[in-house]
Amino acid sequence: MKNEGENPSKSGYAGETETAAEDIPAILRTLLIADDVVKLKTLKGDFTNEKASKLSHAIAVTVDGIVLTALQDRGLAEDVASVITEYMRNGMGNPLPYHHLLHLLAYTHQLEVEGVTHDPSELFESYAWVKSEIDLDNIEEQRAELEEEVDDATEQFKLVREGRKDNQMFA
Repeated sequence: MKNEGENPSKSGYAGETETAAEDIPAILRTLLIADDVVKLKTLKGDFTNEKASKLSHAIAVTVDGIVLTALQDRGLAEDVASVITEYMRNGMGNPLPYHHLLHLLAYTHQLEVEGVTHDPSELFESYAWVKSEIDLDNIEEQRAELEEEVDDATEQFKLVREGRKDNQMFA
């Protein structure tokens, strides 16, 4: 591959990708599947972790660009939301980042996604619910205490697993 390892925008490939807006959903679908292929080829040993990381990053940047474009065009947002929803159902990737992108589109354009129309007022309701379930006033201290507890529990588990917990030699 020419200019392997270079940033595609500096390698001459960028000029080959200019396209009409109606092609964007098809490009997005292809990129999401390509991300799955990158993961599979990495697991198989065809790609190094470094190459997979670079490819996944390039795919993510392009997906972000597509979503940014769709934030300004309701029709495109509907098409992009449909592609993302399909990928979340059928793809291998972690759905969480795609879920966030989908919500950005849905709240911006008040889209209906899987039978639910998203209204920005829900954002305040969600925050209020989180505040009712978790004390947010000292959240940093809570995290630090919980991290310490989890670290201690993990260490105890390691000792048990290695058979050293009740061994007097390691006591």
